[in-house]
Amino acid sequence: MHFENERVTAHIFAHNILFIWIYLVGLSVHSPEKQLLDLDQTYPCPSCKQGMLVPITLTEAWGCDRCKQIFELKPQPNTIGKLTTPYPRQRTWHWTGKSWVLSGNRLKSSLTEAYVWTRVALLPILFWLAWTLLALTGLPAQVRIALILLTLVVMFWLVLRR
Repeated sequence: MHFENERVTAHIFAHNILFIWIYLVGLSVHSPEKQLLDLDQTYPCPSCKQGMLVPITLTEAWGCDRCKQIFELKPQPNTIGKLTTPYPRQRTWHWTGKSWVLSGNRLKSSLTEAYVWTRVALLPILFWLAWTLLALTGLPAQVRIALILLTLVVMFWLVLRR
């Protein structure tokens, strides 16, 4: 009798595990990430956030009814980008099933922004250091200013010629 109870308990446990597994597999199959963009559906505009993307007949593209931008389907799943942009790095958006998320590495963009602000903050320190070092040479103030300005002009020229 005791052996029979253990067998029933094991059967119920296996049955419950099977139902949990089926439920989890069903969730992963029907998750919003797995649903591909439908070329016949309308979506909110990721650019102006006020209009709706309306499908353009016989194309793999949508047009916004408000800002008039045209978005094309990208090779990555659930991803669109503006059709005509003069920029080499085109913005792309990823559809989560409920909203658009700007594609790209957020950590990289925040690090780039921090890097820019660090350089801006260090600029006055570099001017002070240059002024102090040139003052140690005994040069007159006008010559020191001219050397710092010449250095700035050369730096800007190097940056802009790329």
